[in-house]
Amino acid sequence: MKPIIFFRISKVALVLAFTLLAGILLNSCSCDREKKDYMRDIASNDMDSLKNIVVKIDRYEKDLFSIPEDSLKQGLVKMQDKYSFFYGADQLNDSMNLIVMQQYLKDPTIKSLYAEVMKQFSDISSLEMELTKMFRKVKYYLPDWEVPKVFTYVSGGDMQFPVKYADNTLVIALDMFLGEDFPIYAMWGVPDYVSNRMSNDYLIIACAHEIARAYIESMAVDPKTMLDYMVYNGKLLYFTDLVVENREDSVKIGYSAPQYFWAEKNQGNVWGFFIEHNLLYTTEFRDINKFIGEAPFTSAFSRNSAPRVGCFVGWQIVRAYMSRNKEIDVETVLKNTNSQEILNKSAYKPKKEEQ
Repeated sequence: MKPIIFFRISKVALVLAFTLLAGILLNSCSCDREKKDYMRDIASNDMDSLKNIVVKIDRYEKDLFSIPEDSLKQGLVKMQDKYSFFYGADQLNDSMNLIVMQQYLKDPTIKSLYAEVMKQFSDISSLEMELTKMFRKVKYYLPDWEVPKVFTYVSGGDMQFPVKYADNTLVIALDMFLGEDFPIYAMWGVPDYVSNRMSNDYLIIACAHEIARAYIESMAVDPKTMLDYMVYNGKLLYFTDLVVENREDSVKIGYSAPQYFWAEKNQGNVWGFFIEHNLLYTTEFRDINKFIGEAPFTSAFSRNSAPRVGCFVGWQIVRAYMSRNKEIDVETVLKNTNSQEILNKSAYKPKKEEQ
């Protein structure tokens, strides 16, 4: 029995930060206006009908570590019904499974992670409230969606799947959201461009991404071209626009402020590069991964460029599509597997900036 589930870029000149701040201040009105174009409003009476959705998180890590060392099996048996997603009753009859669990609970790194989780997440009422608000919005936009059970645990380093969503269950590895400067992440060799999303601020976004991912992939989506991958990732990001409150766009995509500024300023040039080099319809994943994969920057451009810039452009395509097609609801765009149609109807054509 396994105790866990298995299923910086260089700083730009300071003047750039001041330029970004000035741009935000000057354009705040137009930004608000643009957001109304691609957002889908929810009437207050519709939200009132969803007030029965209230999230209560079950803390597997807390209950697990509270079991007395000399009665591990008995404690696990008592917890099994509540935490059947983590282990089955039959697994407790295998002594090797219990040994593995004992080793997990005694491991110094696991104990350190648990201690920090209990320090940073001693009170998770704010997370429960955020998830409650998000789940109500998800249910509004996707009426057939079933509200999942929510569990937290200490994964011991599951960076690939810090949030899991399966079998109507959402599982959050709290040890993967302890802050980008948490020392163990550096000890593990986690690069800055990954650890910058390992914070409490990004946790709710990761949850939204997994819910959207599961919904989209239930349509048997099979992206092949770079445009397919761009629009797919654009949908995940657009979903966060709709269901996650109080997060800047830079946080939604996991960019620093200078990276987000670069992506906005250069999206016309990036789009021109994609067209000029016939990249939208390439099926070579090595080429595709240069623009959607994890990296400190996009290697086709400067070292000051934003990473995963293909995801950013896909996000703008989906936003433009929803802005221009007011009759399209959220379910429809998530179910639409025709990325070319979404591009065509978006009329996305960003203006090139002079270099």
